[in-house]
Amino acid sequence: MSKTQVSVLLSVHGDSIFLKDFLDSLANQSFRDFVLLCRFDGVPSPAILSLVSGFPSAVVLPDQTHYNVISSYQRLLDAAKETDTPYFMFADQDDVWHPDKIARSVQKIRDAESRRPAKTPVLVHTDLRVVDEHLKQIAPSMIRYQCLNPARVSLADIMIQNNVTGCTTIFNRALASLARIPEEAICHDWYLALTAAAFGTIVFLPESTVDYRQHEDNVYGTVPRKGLLRHFFQRRHLHERVRLTQRQAGAFLDHFRANLSADKTRILEDWSRCLTEASYFKRLGTVWRHGFRKNDWLRTLGLWWAA
Repeated sequence: MSKTQVSVLLSVHGDSIFLKDFLDSLANQSFRDFVLLCRFDGVPSPAILSLVSGFPSAVVLPDQTHYNVISSYQRLLDAAKETDTPYFMFADQDDVWHPDKIARSVQKIRDAESRRPAKTPVLVHTDLRVVDEHLKQIAPSMIRYQCLNPARVSLADIMIQNNVTGCTTIFNRALASLARIPEEAICHDWYLALTAAAFGTIVFLPESTVDYRQHEDNVYGTVPRKGLLRHFFQRRHLHERVRLTQRQAGAFLDHFRANLSADKTRILEDWSRCLTEASYFKRLGTVWRHGFRKNDWLRTLGLWWAA
């Protein structure tokens, strides 16, 4: 091929004891036409620097300023867009990729692109196998473990609840060119999914392509559905989670207002306006009027309770 097909974007935080496992899984990919674009969020130890720098296709960004996960991935994405790769993938330092992850992802996104007009923003994501720190299986499917519904991919759906996990994604240049992840974003994958829902398409590959490692230092982790019950009785916690989604929607609207249809603008306006509405019943009325729902009935009840 005349150009590298995939840029794998990796932000390294601290001295992860699991980083070698991830790099080994990347080295074992059946699809070889990729580059690893990495940045250190903070100054790495000599051992970590040597480990990453020694990876055959690694390109390390010189900036080692400590930001946060979202800002670090935005800088990686900015650098990746300067290359000529058509596809981009987020990676987490703690996970293990299945050997055909890149191959299956590339196949799926090419198929999705072939069925849509040229330059349509496309995001493909997959299921995950949830494992503990020793890679012992907790659940074979995170989608089922968390009772998520990957068919819910409208702007209103993704605005309320994300079902896209960043380390499973592949997305094309058309989507990458739109991506500008603000500080109001809850996480980089959620905001990217919101962008895809607004301007392109989200496609789900119903296979686990990643061993998603859960350990005490996870920045983000999984919560089984039964674990949500305890949050139902913590209204302040639920309320704050709802507020974060409204803040994120407001930032998205501010950035993309000129490019959005009237219907999508109205949805984002009404949801983000709830931030300033004092009456609980008026906020709840906004939820009901637009039919805002989460992925299952329990989460939807939580949304109504916390609005």
